[in-house]
Amino acid sequence: MTEEALPCGVRDVITGVVEAVSCGDDARIDRLLEQLVQIGSPDVLYELRRQLAKSQTSP
Repeated sequence: MTEEALPCGVRDVITGVVEAVSCGDDARIDRLLEQLVQIGSPDVLYELRRQLAKSQTSP
């Protein structure tokens, strides 16, 4: 599944997690991860992993 295939709300949550991780906002990370866990889709978790890895390699 590509990022474009994910519903817009899910993409927004993933983007929020990536931003929260970069800022170290633990409370926001917890809240957003809970939303992703409730969705429970392996595709969503794979995309989160992909986006986090990508954010670690970009300047």
